[in-house]
Amino acid sequence: MKKEGLVLFVSGSSGVGKNTLIQGLLAKEGYKFISSYTTRAPRESDAPNQYQYISVADFEAKIKSNEILEYDIYNENYYGTSRKMFIDGLNDAKVVMKDVTVLGHKNIVEKMGNEVNLLSVFLTADKKVLKQRLTDRGEKPEKIKARLELYKKEQSQIPNYDFVIKNTVYLKSLEKLEKLCEVGLGNARLLPTKEYNKLSAKKIDKHAAKLEQGKILKPIKVAMFEGEIYIVDGVHRYLASLKTGKNVVKEFVDITPKNTQTNLEEWDKIVKAYTI
Repeated sequence: MKKEGLVLFVSGSSGVGKNTLIQGLLAKEGYKFISSYTTRAPRESDAPNQYQYISVADFEAKIKSNEILEYDIYNENYYGTSRKMFIDGLNDAKVVMKDVTVLGHKNIVEKMGNEVNLLSVFLTADKKVLKQRLTDRGEKPEKIKARLELYKKEQSQIPNYDFVIKNTVYLKSLEKLEKLCEVGLGNARLLPTKEYNKLSAKKIDKHAAKLEQGKILKPIKVAMFEGEIYIVDGVHRYLASLKTGKNVVKEFVDITPKNTQTNLEEWDKIVKAYTI
């Protein structure tokens, strides 16, 4: 049985605004941040309790003792955290959060997916925007170049996440993240925008077969409207994902959903029928 609560992972390229949004959630009740161990020096831009700064020798000792759950080497520095941090955190909060690299995300999901409820969100932004943000926070040109060189590689991992948000407007992104946490906790659901009699079992099965073959389906498009998240394109892919237990990333788009009048009782029956 999985531990009660939710572990939220937030990934994205440097400068995309991960820590700013996490700090926004921390201002609300029931959220806790899980810090990382790192061997790099502190920066003025670091958020409070973002890192525990230790030596390379100490970090490597923790790896050998299996205390470190996952770690990565970024710009020649170690970054990592432990399983105990997550488990202990869920004793104190309904949602524990962590910013992770794409590699760190993959490793943690593989090692903890059966222990806790996980929700992963990838934040994205245009490359030019990221470059300007890194420049504004005082990063050296060579560091900016190194970080931007990872951009394409990081973007390629989006299909491995539950949701992707283009972080352009802070308050809108924060609202989406908070609502996603409620979805992850089972207190909210994704709603359809199509009439149920237009659903095709054959189409759902076709998508499900592709997922079972390990194929990546195009993102399911979702939109935030009046405090709810609606599936505006890809309801068949969504149900195929539920049927197989295989993830299909959900991408937020800024449009106004059509046909938002939803029979919740009927939709819940459909979702339950397809959920493994």
